[in-house]
Parts: sequence; C-alpha cells; structure tokens
Amino acid sequence: MIDDVSLLEVAANGSADDVLDFLHYCVTLTSEMNCSLVVLIHEDIYSSEDGVGLLAHLRYIADLVIKAAPLSTGLATDVHGQLSVVNKGMLIEQRPAKGQKVWSFHFKVKENGADFFYPGSRH
Repeated sequence: MIDDVSLLEVAANGSADDVLDFLHYCVTLTSEMNCSLVVLIHEDIYSSEDGVGLLAHLRYIADLVIKAAPLSTGLATDVHGQLSVVNKGMLIEQRPAKGQKVWSFHFKVKENGADFFYPGSRH
C-alpha cells in the first residue's frame, strides 16, 4: 500500500519517470506474488499539465479506480462524501464499456472507520 504518490515524487526529486518505474516494479512484484497494490493519489495535485501524465498513467495501469469526492449536492450531516468505483478490466479506450455501470456509494466517516451505503438507502 502506497499512501501518497506525491511523496514518492518528492523523494525522487520530482522525477515522475522514476516514480513510474518504481510503480511498474511494484505492479510486477505484486502480480507475481498474487497480491494487490493499493495506491493513493491526490487528483487535485496532478490536475496541472505537468502532472496529468502521471495521473493518466496510473489510471491506465490500474485494474480498479476508486474516486472519493464531496457530495455534488453540498454538505450534509449524515453523509460526508461519495465514492465512484470503476472496474478497469471492463473499460474500452479509457471509457466505460457500453452498458457498464459505474458503482456509486455514499460514505460517512466515523471515529474508527467509515460506513458505506447506496445513495438514498440511509438517512
């Protein structure tokens, strides 16, 4: 599990290529050992033209993309945000395959974890 890719980039003196090389090594190693690699990346940090390549490449090599965001309707007391989950194995040309569903969940952060639920299923 890599908690923040941006810290790897700082450690690599700003070299996105070195970070990608390391991540490819990790992907190869985890696939050989039948494990999973979980990587956190802050999309807002990599939204500039300089960082969009790293973000796009990570999305490309990912099997599953989970995006956490604030509620599109604004703040709520019983819901803290929403998750979008896409199984990349079902993507065609970086877009969801025809008829593919992108799963959406709401979440509420608690002291020792979080609750996840379908939108509208909980108040």
